[in-house]
Amino acid sequence: MLWVAGAAHATELREPKQYTYGADGVTTVTLTAAETKVMVGDTPYTSLVFNGDYDAPLIRTRPGGTIRLTLDNQMDELTNLHFHGMQVSPLDEGDSIFRDTDPHTKGRYVLRLPDDHSPGPYWYHSHFHRGAERQVSGGLSGPILVDGLKDQFPELRPVRERILVLRNFQKTFTGRLASEIVTGSPSIRTINGQFQPDISIKPGETQLWHIFNVDANQYFRMHLAGLRVQLLSQDADTVVKDVTIDEMLVGPSARISILVTGPAPGRYPLTMSAANTGPAGDTYAATTLGTLVSTGDSVPTVRITSAYPQARDLRQDPIAASRRFVFQDAEDDGNAFFINGRRFDPGRVDTTVKLGDTEEWTLFNPSQELHQFHIHQLDFQVTKINGKPVDFIGYRDNVFIPALGSITLRIPFTDPVILGKFVYHCHIMEHEDGGMMQVIQVVKPEDYAQAVKLEPLGGIYGDNQTCAYLRNTGREAIDKTAPVNARPLGGAQ
Repeated sequence: MLWVAGAAHATELREPKQYTYGADGVTTVTLTAAETKVMVGDTPYTSLVFNGDYDAPLIRTRPGGTIRLTLDNQMDELTNLHFHGMQVSPLDEGDSIFRDTDPHTKGRYVLRLPDDHSPGPYWYHSHFHRGAERQVSGGLSGPILVDGLKDQFPELRPVRERILVLRNFQKTFTGRLASEIVTGSPSIRTINGQFQPDISIKPGETQLWHIFNVDANQYFRMHLAGLRVQLLSQDADTVVKDVTIDEMLVGPSARISILVTGPAPGRYPLTMSAANTGPAGDTYAATTLGTLVSTGDSVPTVRITSAYPQARDLRQDPIAASRRFVFQDAEDDGNAFFINGRRFDPGRVDTTVKLGDTEEWTLFNPSQELHQFHIHQLDFQVTKINGKPVDFIGYRDNVFIPALGSITLRIPFTDPVILGKFVYHCHIMEHEDGGMMQVIQVVKPEDYAQAVKLEPLGGIYGDNQTCAYLRNTGREAIDKTAPVNARPLGGAQ
């Protein structure tokens, strides 16, 4: 285990503490969840945090690496972890939200990343049903960075990397985490736990910023003083061509990597615009998140000269099934949310998919507020918004569904590492806790008929640890010692 602390003066953006890997590629992590008095920006609060700090540590890994994590739950309530966006197994000690860690006990996670795992920013967070919104709002979330993005563009290797972790903490008069989270209420919005820090850069300097939204519900519509930035990846999926933007919409659970070029000397505010998520949604006030401070002598700008990595346009692939999902708010209960008329039931499987299939899903939102779709273990391609085709720039693992609108996706269930049971849901955690989540199982084609029959009983995978049919676990597909013909056939990219 390597525990590294970054040094910075009081107003400069500090680097988060981090766990990183050694020569063996193993990152060993201990996260202690406890109710602790911490500084939220410049204000003391008692909240639920990891390792005694509102600025949770960065977990650093690499393609082909392993994360060995101990979750030490010192709280008086249940919790668990999800490793958002990572293409890892949900089985055994992997990324499963169906197992919890009891109060004052320890949970264990072992994540083995495929050799071709996509590099970039991911994150970890509590996914304890009916408690996720409160726990994540308190601080039980943090960043993960899979190294390798610079390897796709060798000219970027000398470029400085920055970690920017966005949070939103609801103000209270009690000095404690709010008992009820109200997203649009007065809040302290921070970067790496700091209130409005300075981010230093030299004129002409190129920096690679990894921006993580690790908040429960908040949308960040961000601008950098009218400057344009280059989008390099979204949700840890590298874009397939040059994309330059002047606005960064980072929704709940989203991450982006951007290239920032130092402007002429001066101070340039990084702002969050006023916004709302619809007539029935939340309203946010504008605020300043930080300031880009350009000082010193000019330096040469680094520009991308390598070819962009290409990803398969899934519109070229045959579709095995087309599905329709309706994300609904209850008319008579502000705390109840549905998908296709059903609230979440962990003991029921709602969707069964054959390994190897690519499916088309159309997500409808008849409500008057945004919903934020996310599916565990894999990525997808957005092909249409409100029925209109969209340009292909790369894959995603979350996307908002417009109020009174729709999104069409192509989802490749083609990587054997995802065999097992996991979920898809709205990543506005208020909605997730309220029931806007469903269970999916990905099975081998020969097991499909039996798996469908077992849907009402939770499917063929049980809780992903006590599988009723061990031959369905996919262990041979992720075990490098298995016969060649049983190894992974390659991921979606």
